[in-house]
Amino acid sequence: MKKALFWDFDGTLVYPDAKWSVSLYESLKYFGYNIERETVRQYMRMGYTWHNPEVAYISNTGQKWWDNFFSHLEPFYQSHTILKADAEKINADFKQRILNAELYTLYEDAEPTLCKCLEMGYKNYVLSNNFPELTHIIKDLGLAEYFTDYVVSANIGYEKPRIEIFEYALNLAGFPDICYMIGDNPVADMQGGKSVGMKTFLVHSDVSSDADYVCKDLSEIPFLLI
Repeated sequence: MKKALFWDFDGTLVYPDAKWSVSLYESLKYFGYNIERETVRQYMRMGYTWHNPEVAYISNTGQKWWDNFFSHLEPFYQSHTILKADAEKINADFKQRILNAELYTLYEDAEPTLCKCLEMGYKNYVLSNNFPELTHIIKDLGLAEYFTDYVVSANIGYEKPRIEIFEYALNLAGFPDICYMIGDNPVADMQGGKSVGMKTFLVHSDVSSDADYVCKDLSEIPFLLI
């Protein structure tokens, strides 16, 4: 019998934070542009593909995902009179910061929980709305040995909760007999998982949802899987 667990990343395995806006703020500052942190934060609140899951972008994955993201920053740069040559340097520096695993902090029980689930006969998969190189971050965090494979939105062109990304994940896992979606978002993770018949775990969140299980800590999950 095939058993699979599909794990969200940000807010589920690692602590959620403002790494995107902070990274852009630091990159701007590094190149001599002293724009207030709050101004950067407000602009960076929107513009990511996961904010518009209704839009598919299967022809704009991988590096093209980054190209589209940086095009979203162009109006911001123009409004703050940032030279085009500097904007290119800022983009490169910003991306390098985002791809630094030291920017991500694992929940203390993430690794032991993944290990325990493996011991229980489950295969772990990442299923995340995220940038193309997320797999490198997971490997740098020392988690690669716990995962069978990865489904990352920026590599396939669909965002959770779209049914296509969940169907892709199930196909990748060989259509397991038992499967769960584990995440912190009641829409992207819980509703998305249920749309393809997955059982669901809502973690690190006390918002209202239709999750099958709600857990304060990841360490609760193995006990509920028994």
